[in-house]
Amino acid sequence: MLRRLHVAGWAPADYPERLGRWPATIGFAAFVWLELVVVAGPSILFVVLIGYTAFTLAMMAQFGRDEWRSQGETFTVWFRLLGRLAWFRLVDEDGRVERRAFGSGLLEPGWTAADVTLAALGVSSIIFDGLSQTQTFFDLFGAPAILERTVLMFGFLGIVVALAFLVARTVGLAAIGAGSCRSPSGT
Repeated sequence: MLRRLHVAGWAPADYPERLGRWPATIGFAAFVWLELVVVAGPSILFVVLIGYTAFTLAMMAQFGRDEWRSQGETFTVWFRLLGRLAWFRLVDEDGRVERRAFGSGLLEPGWTAADVTLAALGVSSIIFDGLSQTQTFFDLFGAPAILERTVLMFGFLGIVVALAFLVARTVGLAAIGAGSCRSPSGT
C-alpha cells in the first residue's frame, strides 16, 4: 500500500540481541492476565486488539517482519514453541515436511531462558485457571478483587517459573530441553 502511494520505507534496525524472546514472553504474561484476571469484555478486547496490532506492525517496521515475528511477537513465538511437540515439522521454506517422534522437537537446540519461562507460564496459567475455579480456592481467598487476583496469579506463575529453573539447575538444562539456556536472567 505504501509503495503505491510512493512512500519509501526504511531499512529495518538490527533487533537487539539482549532482548531475545523476552518481549513475546512478557506479552504472553499480559494476555494471560487479561484472560484470567481482567476477564475483559468486548470493548476492552477491541482496544487491546487494535493496540496490539498497531504495536506489532510498528515493531515489524522497525526490526523487519520475520525478525520481529521470530523473536518478539507473542503468538508466533508461543505457537512455534508448541510446534516442538508436533509429529511433523516444516523443514524448509519450500514446504518440505518431516515426520518425527511426538515431542522430540523439545530436544532440539536453541532454547533460551525466555523459552523456558514461556513454557512454564503456559503450563502454570492453565493450572492456575483450574485451581481458581475450585471450592478450596474460594474458601482460602474468597472472590478476590482485581488487585488481589493479580498478585495471586503472578505469585503462582512466578513460583512455577522458579521451580522450572530450579529443576533445570538440579538435573541439568539439557534434561528440560533448554540446552543453550544459562540462567533465568539470560536470553
